[in-house]
Amino acid sequence: MLKALIIDDELMGCQALKKMLEPFSSQIFVAQFCHSADEGIRAIRALTPDLVFLDIQMPSKSGLDMLNSLGHIPFEVIFTTGFDHYAVKAFKIGAVDYLLKPIDIDELETAVERAIARIKGKTNVIPNLEVFLQNLRGGQAETMQIALPTQEGIFYVPIREILRCESDANYTIFYMVGRKKIMVSRNLKEYEELLSPYHFVRVHNQYLVNLRHVKKYIKGEGGIIVMNDDTQIEVARRRKEDFLTELAKLTIK
Repeated sequence: MLKALIIDDELMGCQALKKMLEPFSSQIFVAQFCHSADEGIRAIRALTPDLVFLDIQMPSKSGLDMLNSLGHIPFEVIFTTGFDHYAVKAFKIGAVDYLLKPIDIDELETAVERAIARIKGKTNVIPNLEVFLQNLRGGQAETMQIALPTQEGIFYVPIREILRCESDANYTIFYMVGRKKIMVSRNLKEYEELLSPYHFVRVHNQYLVNLRHVKKYIKGEGGIIVMNDDTQIEVARRRKEDFLTELAKLTIK
């Protein structure tokens, strides 16, 4: 039986989540509700939970502040949040589990099943959480990392070291500085949305490029990009204007 805490400043939210967890009652025991970050810290230290459901937006101290103050985090975390779209990107980049309020029962079941599997398999995702917290503290492409789930495990790579991403059906191939390749079982559209704030531009249905690694642009109907590793990337005619606009913005900076 796994021990869980629900940390949320709203009592009704705690009660509702506990009820939604009833299908897992043979696997998860909700030991306590906590209604503030400080109360959560005390409960974590006293009860040593396996799993924490953590609201982010709480009065006085946020859930993220609470995690930062703990230092060592030897438990799984599933965030519950009403954060906006940009913050959701941060969750996805760090590959941490999160549930948007109002919580969907199917998404809850999926997140809980993943957490149970990690805890029982002793392959927890604490590095993902550390990457997520580091990203929120840094917030710039120069310092941020992204968690890339593969068949071999999860790779944590600095965003600045990604040269380009290439679509391969439902997979995405990441080409890194040093000619390393990482294949991820997610489509390119998802990574376009995640990486666009960090100077990545979709220049073709097949290619997403890091503008910071563009060496040269050769004019043409769509044109050709020469990357820092001397790879040549075709620019689709309909994406040429957007590419040149974003490249000019980066050059001005």
